[in-house]
Amino acid sequence: MNILIDTNIIIPLEDTNKLLDASFANMRRLASEQHHCLCIHPMQYEDIKRDNDSHRRNIVLSRLNQYSQIENPPILTEAELRALNLIQGSENDKVDNNVLFALYRGAVHLLVTNDLGIHKKAIKLGINEKVYRFDQFLTFLEKFNNKPISSEYTGVIERHLYEIDKSQTFFDSLRQSYDGFDEWFQKCAEEKRKCWCIEGEQSRIVAICIYKHEQDTALTIDGRIIEGKILKLCTFKVDPSARGKKLGERLLYIAFDYCKKNNYDWVYLHTFGEEQKSLVGLCIEYGFSLLGSYGQDDVYIKPMKLKDEINSNTDSFIRFYPYFPNDKFVQKYIIPIQPAYHEDLFPDYSKMRGSLFEKEQSLYSSQGNTIKKAYLCHSKIKSIKRGDIVLFYRSNDRKSIQCMGIVEAAFFSSDINEVIPAIAKRTVYNFSDIENILRSRTLVILFRYIGLDKEIPRSTLIKANIKGNIQSIRKISDEQYSKIINEN
Repeated sequence: MNILIDTNIIIPLEDTNKLLDASFANMRRLASEQHHCLCIHPMQYEDIKRDNDSHRRNIVLSRLNQYSQIENPPILTEAELRALNLIQGSENDKVDNNVLFALYRGAVHLLVTNDLGIHKKAIKLGINEKVYRFDQFLTFLEKFNNKPISSEYTGVIERHLYEIDKSQTFFDSLRQSYDGFDEWFQKCAEEKRKCWCIEGEQSRIVAICIYKHEQDTALTIDGRIIEGKILKLCTFKVDPSARGKKLGERLLYIAFDYCKKNNYDWVYLHTFGEEQKSLVGLCIEYGFSLLGSYGQDDVYIKPMKLKDEINSNTDSFIRFYPYFPNDKFVQKYIIPIQPAYHEDLFPDYSKMRGSLFEKEQSLYSSQGNTIKKAYLCHSKIKSIKRGDIVLFYRSNDRKSIQCMGIVEAAFFSSDINEVIPAIAKRTVYNFSDIENILRSRTLVILFRYIGLDKEIPRSTLIKANIKGNIQSIRKISDEQYSKIINEN
């Protein structure tokens, strides 16, 4: 759009004697990113020439050339002044009236001004909806900001590809399997493409996911168009030295979360050869399915929008994860968890947001990276089943809910040979802890983790009539669940 900027906006914007307010800089940036043209009316030159501060006047005049001027703007005649019932008793009135007249005639789409008199005249002309104060215009730009929403994740860094040294040995296998990898990587860097990466010692990459935005694209050799907003996971690799730490699962979780926050319809990737069998297995486990082939590659795709199926199939949470059924037919529970275990199992909510490699990596130290997690307790509750929703209440310190899970399985056992295979690398407990816990019959809950966009405090639970100390698993009603989840 063509946006006419009034003099009272331009002067502080271009005044080099003052520090530029961040909101002005933000306006310029957003307007540029959204391809709007900020322009001025030729008569505004005359307005600025009346500034008594000669130093400021000369600086502003020298900088006006960076703005586009309205070409051959309509100029008010005496007859039009009378017809529009506009008062023109001064030179300032003349400028203001003609600025408004340009908008009235359609020479520009919007006018931005903090002049109260111009706003009153705009109401008289019936064009007030096209006249914005500066703060209103900034809100307008922010509303239509297309910049993707990103979040911070413990141990994972979002980088531009041009920040990454592709000569690292990590990329050697990719170079061997893809002739022209270096050229492709350079092209992606020049396109300002981004990636999520996990770094080990000396900032060397041990896992990476390079991604790309697509829209209404043919993904397979048959040329069939997949409609919608699509995220392609172009390169997805975990270094052999870091395997077993669930880093691939960690990157998948971030990709899913990114898709959800940015309203994507699909996510997909290419796989090839025997060496990527483990990746294929991981993808299928989290809802990808084979779409077809592209050259020698297999194309796997996952829907990132809710379908009708999700409300009729208790297993639909697998295909549509992180979406899940939550209607009145789904049971809901609150589960207490101690802060230390919460920090370990849900690292994105930890106060210590450091590297995943700050802790010693052992068989049971990767639980924070997993999507599928495990919870053990001695509760005697028997009603929890597959597809149920569990809300984790962090006790003692924060006394709040920050994350939830969708139950994949729940069973009782005291047999370590049964429990260990089910929960390995997905629980906060080490082997000796598990041995001690299993001395008595234990409830094992396997669930798929979902982070909440907000923290639900104890006060919100009380408002929903969830009272008393939460010291054991507690079933809540669908109404109570709705109240605490939908609370603003």
